[in-house]
Amino acid sequence: MAWLPMYLIDEDLKSLSDFLRSEDEISLIKPVGKGRWQAFSDFEIGESGCYCLFHSGAGPLPLLAENHDDPDGEVSDPFEGWQERRAGANPNQPYFGAGHPAIFWLNARLKVDGKVGLSSFEWIGNHYAQIGKPAPDVAKKWWGRLGRWVRKQSFKIPRHGELDGNGKDIWAFSGAMLEFE
Repeated sequence: MAWLPMYLIDEDLKSLSDFLRSEDEISLIKPVGKGRWQAFSDFEIGESGCYCLFHSGAGPLPLLAENHDDPDGEVSDPFEGWQERRAGANPNQPYFGAGHPAIFWLNARLKVDGKVGLSSFEWIGNHYAQIGKPAPDVAKKWWGRLGRWVRKQSFKIPRHGELDGNGKDIWAFSGAMLEFE
């Protein structure tokens, strides 16, 4: 699974949310009732939480059948919403099976008890390419564009120790950097 770790605070998340909203093929999937979901192209992400992002150019979303033996369908129009037939382990998140290449997850963990949390983007990527289900090129390109945008907005720092120390592996946005300094 592809992973992009970041340190963010409120103002950094606003900047990230603005970027995501400006991306034509990215929408946010939100609950609109019990087991009912809908994609929104106009959205704001402003607090800690796990957010489901949909890349509309990467293919249709599966609508899993209620019973494992029945054939799955497709969500006909994510922007009109759909009723989930089979939920995953977490009823607060839409479920598309083990991983779908059109779905990107943002785990936003802002400050808690004065400490900046570790946020991240996660994507299944090409995990299932070996069984004939590679990620679409548009999804791979968007993941690359997201990574480039994050790198331009942030500084790479180590998870532990001094900011200029070895083992730099987390991208810290400017607001988070001010907290660390």
